[in-house]
Amino acid sequence: MRPVVTLVVAGAALTAAAFGAYSGHIVFTSTRDGKTEVYMVEPDGANPQRLTNNKNDDEQPALSPDGKMVAFVSNRDGNYEIYALTLGGMKVQRITATAYPEADPSFSADGKWIIYTSQAEGDRDIWRYNLASGKAEKYLAGDGDQYLAREAADGTLAYVQDMGGDEEIMIRESGKQPRPLSPSPNIDTMPSFSPDGATIYFVSNRKGDYDVYAVNRDGSGLKAVVSTPDLEGKPAPAADGAYLCVPSDADGDLDLYIYAVDGEKLGQLTSNTGYDDYEPFWGP
Repeated sequence: MRPVVTLVVAGAALTAAAFGAYSGHIVFTSTRDGKTEVYMVEPDGANPQRLTNNKNDDEQPALSPDGKMVAFVSNRDGNYEIYALTLGGMKVQRITATAYPEADPSFSADGKWIIYTSQAEGDRDIWRYNLASGKAEKYLAGDGDQYLAREAADGTLAYVQDMGGDEEIMIRESGKQPRPLSPSPNIDTMPSFSPDGATIYFVSNRKGDYDVYAVNRDGSGLKAVVSTPDLEGKPAPAADGAYLCVPSDADGDLDLYIYAVDGEKLGQLTSNTGYDDYEPFWGP
């Protein structure tokens, strides 16, 4: 298999030591083979692996908290469903099997559930699947669409709600009613918690194009973290909380870049022409 990533900073390879003690793995979606497939790489560009390989589309990967499983979306059986790939043995398990599309998988903080979006009841709601029992249940529903949920260690959910064309990030804390995180008349989407759950990173077009923002869980301290004239996509925080992996079309197509959480660009993780790398998830 040919190398799939190159990490370059000022013309020189950036080593894992430059990121401190934490390295971990980044899973992402790529169109480099003519359709969407799931890949994995270390954040210094080492040990690239293609994780899926079939004639249909595989996308939206998320690593489990122990780094042993990747949840993803595939239409390999004719409908978009959630699948889970066990690393090592590379065993694929189909998680959902409905007549309706499922999307947006992520793992609960304890690794016992896969949280996902389903249209089983018409509009989009948030469901979860118990990996031990094999049973699915509705996790959150309301008026309109709820989707792209992520869970913090204390069980708090961040998710997107479509308010009739105004997409807002909502927060649901234990025992409390959901509330908007940082309301605006623009589109706010793709939330991700920092490892300690105190900060939420998300994508918004509130300045015209799509940039990456950070805000405290209580809605205070909003700031643009990665704001360029280019299109930025879903931010993936590292497990040590110090770095972000961010897709950008700065060189014409979507590639992955490494940033410090203060917005300093540290390097370009993927650099290829004619296809897109996006939907990163940075795990252990």
